[in-house]
Amino acid sequence: MSVDGTIARGKDPDLVGREPARARIRQLLAATLDGHSAVLVVRAAAGLGKTALLEDVATAATEHRVVRVRGTAAETDLPYAALHLLCSALPVELGELDGHQREALEIVVGLRGGPAPDRFLVCVAVLELLVRAAHKRPVLCVVDDAQWLDDESAYVLGFVARRVGPVPIAVLFADRGNLFAELPELVLEGLNHADAYQLVRSVLPIALDEAVLERLVVESRGNPRVLRESVLGVSPVELAGGYRPPSSIGLEMLDGLTPESRSLLTLASAEPLGDPVRLWRAAAGLGIRARAAQQLEAANLVSFGAWVSFRDPGLRGTVYWHTCVEERRRAHAALAAATDPVTEPDRRVWHLAHSQIAPDDAVADELMAAIDRSRARGGLPAAAAFLEQAAICTADPSLRVERAVLAAETYHAAGAVDDAVRLLAIIELGSPGDLAQARAERVRARMAFDASRRRPAVGQLLTAAERIDAAGNAPATSAYLEALGAAVFTGCADLTRAIVTSPAVHEAGDDRLLAAVAERCTAGYAAAVEPLKLAVKTLDCDDWDGARSRLLACLVAPDLWDDAGWHRLTSAELVHARSAGAQTLLPYALTQRALVEIQSGWLTEAQALVDEAKSLADNAGTPPFSYARSLLEAWRGHSSEATAPREGVAAAVERYAAAVLNNGLGSYQEAVASTRPALEGDTLELQGWSLAELVEAAVRSGDQRLAMEAAERLSDRTRLCRTEWAMGVEAQCLALVRDGAAAEDLYVEAIAQLGRCRVKTQLARAQLLYGEWLRRQGRRCDAREPLRAAQASFRAMDAGAFAQRAERELLATGERARPRGPEHAYRLTPQEARIASLARDGRSNPEIATTLSISPRTVEYHLHKVYIKLSVTSRNELHLALADVTGDQADAVPR
Repeated sequence: MSVDGTIARGKDPDLVGREPARARIRQLLAATLDGHSAVLVVRAAAGLGKTALLEDVATAATEHRVVRVRGTAAETDLPYAALHLLCSALPVELGELDGHQREALEIVVGLRGGPAPDRFLVCVAVLELLVRAAHKRPVLCVVDDAQWLDDESAYVLGFVARRVGPVPIAVLFADRGNLFAELPELVLEGLNHADAYQLVRSVLPIALDEAVLERLVVESRGNPRVLRESVLGVSPVELAGGYRPPSSIGLEMLDGLTPESRSLLTLASAEPLGDPVRLWRAAAGLGIRARAAQQLEAANLVSFGAWVSFRDPGLRGTVYWHTCVEERRRAHAALAAATDPVTEPDRRVWHLAHSQIAPDDAVADELMAAIDRSRARGGLPAAAAFLEQAAICTADPSLRVERAVLAAETYHAAGAVDDAVRLLAIIELGSPGDLAQARAERVRARMAFDASRRRPAVGQLLTAAERIDAAGNAPATSAYLEALGAAVFTGCADLTRAIVTSPAVHEAGDDRLLAAVAERCTAGYAAAVEPLKLAVKTLDCDDWDGARSRLLACLVAPDLWDDAGWHRLTSAELVHARSAGAQTLLPYALTQRALVEIQSGWLTEAQALVDEAKSLADNAGTPPFSYARSLLEAWRGHSSEATAPREGVAAAVERYAAAVLNNGLGSYQEAVASTRPALEGDTLELQGWSLAELVEAAVRSGDQRLAMEAAERLSDRTRLCRTEWAMGVEAQCLALVRDGAAAEDLYVEAIAQLGRCRVKTQLARAQLLYGEWLRRQGRRCDAREPLRAAQASFRAMDAGAFAQRAERELLATGERARPRGPEHAYRLTPQEARIASLARDGRSNPEIATTLSISPRTVEYHLHKVYIKLSVTSRNELHLALADVTGDQADAVPR
């Protein structure tokens, strides 16, 4: 969500509905890997995804050298402009051309002066240029926006495409017109209904009324670009109501319409669902005859059929907002009268409210009664719109303020910050009571905390909680919990003490989480474990008012080593935030869930969550949650550029991430320095995680006393929790500081316990440590099994540093371990497997080429890739890497 509350453009979604097209192009690229050429023209109208498809192909073509050429409207009259791009991408090959060919190309692209060369010579030179490049590596030439190519470049590229021959070159054109009509083509059509529906859901970060969504899909007519633009750059509230803001579309096309046709057009723009039955019933109420539609259809403005759809989704909003207020009210009144009050009461009252001039309590009450239904259909944005309209229609000043405050809270939760600020300003102009004023202050405090996550905002939250409590008309438990969570998160120890020791918190003993966290902060870990366990277990994940409070529980669960509860809470919060359209809470929920995925070993899934959280924070102008990215990068063996905050949970996780990174890299002294602060104090900042890292780092650094101290402190916590995660980590750390059979028993216990929980990163660590211990005991053969298991797990997770550490240990046992980093594929392709098998069996390159009907150069190319993947240097080593692979195996796995 952007700062102004509109839906911001993020990363393009996957090419929904384009899998058949992608499959065909993949086949085309596969042919080039076997030494053949391939040409294809992708034809489609504007907005149907030609560029996205070509970009997807170019990104996936990791085994090809990709050459990109793009036509530009401004350069259509510039001879050989596109050819200049092609030659610039192949400078080495250009220098290798024969004299006349090189001279011809250098002249036409402006690298040297001289008379214009023969066009046939230029064509032959470009063909030779690509062939030379393909001798080194298969070439993919991607020509986008071919309709804008200059004539000379189009002629040359067409010549090359028709004569490329048996060389590993693929040429892909994307064309909006009918260029290269004689070449093989792939025609992209509009998306079908199911794919269009999936696409809009993939780019829409909020809940949306299904009926409104259906209308958007219909009006897009299967065009992905139109569909995306119908929701991007629009506020959630406008989408929830089914309206668009004024677009850049001019109103000249409305000139010449009869008054009756204009009234019908206004009526259609005010009906957000495109329902023809409701529209014509309302039109009859206004005395509009069916013939008024003829002029609108003739002008290609609106089509009337099973759906009433505008020719452009933006046109609906343009017409609505440029119509005078009186006409809009007349339209809404007619639509309200045409809507069934029994089957669609919320839609009826929505139109009725927009037809009002003066406040009407009866309408306001109907709007309030429809809040739950609107939230169920359109999430928080729809609920906020209904609440604001209810406040507008309310005559009683105090009740109006109360509803306006509730609307402001809901707007803020939905990410519509500007709307929330606007309503709060209106509230201030009135005479809000103490409770309404306190609640308004709470909304402002939330905004301040989201914008900074600093101490002053925590103080504002506490002040608002105290004022709500002082008003005495509503429970302040949720407000205190929110303030407490903010204080714990930011490490404001004095404010945390002030909250947990206040009489109001002690009197709110009916809230288990608040009471348990208060006890944790005052009486310590041991006294609070059981109350905290009960609070996490019984927490209601469906209570919307407690959504921010439950974020505190997401910190409590991992502090209790409760991986099951942590998983349940973070999953529920993420689903809740997404389904409700809670945009301000979503970055928090995404970050908490990312931590779960990281500790579970699902680093790819965590990356997507971290990226989404950062995108939301960037668009909203709020600070990113950099500590989750730091931990993710640490497990991958990369240092993070983030600067650790001085206090709070974020700082604790940053320190833990530094320890994970340094323990993985073998920099144990640095890991000790990062985690030593965990021995000090007893705060709710996931100290147990850091203590486990400190034990390992201290042992490897030779500081046995420090390791024993950290292990004892850790055991004081884990023995109270008794979860598989806790008992596994405890056994692992005690094994590090023990000797002989006792150590081995503890390692075995750690692996058994951790194997029964979700924290797979810790399981792999325990296997690695056990393997290292066995090797140091001289039991090299016994060490291989846990080391192999650890290495396989770390590779699957893409935990690079730990995978390399396991590999070094395997090498020390005498086993050959082969790297499988991101730059190495885990599996050979079918063609590579066949070639590798034949080479292993003693066949020469020409013999393999004859057997497989390919060229010797292609054999050499594939063998080079096989050597890299299997980490061997010659065919003499293939029998070791492919001990039992035959040429018939289609998916050989390196042994």
